[in-house]
Amino acid sequence: MSQLVRVAIGADFPEIQWPACCPECGTTKSLLRSTSRLGRVKSIRPNLAGGLTMKSEVMYLNYWICPAHAAETRWANLLLDKSPLMHLIRFIFYMGAVFALGLLLGPRRLSTFPELGPMLALPLIGIFGVAGLIWARMASSVRPMRFDPDQDVIEIQFRQAPYATRFRVMNREATSSQHTEETPWFRRSIVWKLIVIVLFIAFMARMMK
Repeated sequence: MSQLVRVAIGADFPEIQWPACCPECGTTKSLLRSTSRLGRVKSIRPNLAGGLTMKSEVMYLNYWICPAHAAETRWANLLLDKSPLMHLIRFIFYMGAVFALGLLLGPRRLSTFPELGPMLALPLIGIFGVAGLIWARMASSVRPMRFDPDQDVIEIQFRQAPYATRFRVMNREATSSQHTEETPWFRRSIVWKLIVIVLFIAFMARMMK
C-alpha cells in the first residue's frame, strides 16, 4: 500500500537520508542512483522592464534503486513532472481523452472516425496519454508530489509501505509531526488571498453600480 510522507527541509534539518535498498523490491544488490526533481514557484513580481520576474526553487531527490525498476520509475516521474511543459502535455492528453469520449459516446460514435483524417491523432494521443498517466501513477516507486505552499515541507509518495517506514526511521526528525503537521485551512495563505480577491471584486462591483 502506498504512503505519503511529509518531510521538513531547510538549514535546520540534515540532508535527506535514503535506505540502501530498492524502494520497490527491497533488494540491496547492484543499486543505482536515480534522481527525481521537484520544483515550485516562490514568487512572481512585475519588473522595471514591464515584464514579470519569477523566482523558483528546484530540489533534487537522489535515492537508491535497482536497475529493474529504475527505468520505469524514471519514465513515470517524467510523465508526472510538475514542470510547465509537462503540465501542457498532460492538458493535451486530457483534451484528447475528452474528444475521444465525445466521439465514442456521441450520436454517430465510431462512424465519425474515418472522417476525422489527421484530427484522429488528437483522440488517439488522449487515449494513450491518459493510459500512460494511469500507468505512471502505479509504476512510480518514489514520486515527489509537491512543496507545501505554506511550509518548508515536501511531500513524497512511496509505493511500498515498508520502504516508507524505513525512510521515516532514517529521517525521524524531519518527518516528525512536530515539524510537518499541515497548517489548518484557515491559516493557509491561499485562503486569505482568495478572500482578498473576492472582497476586492465585490467592492469594485459595488462601486460600478
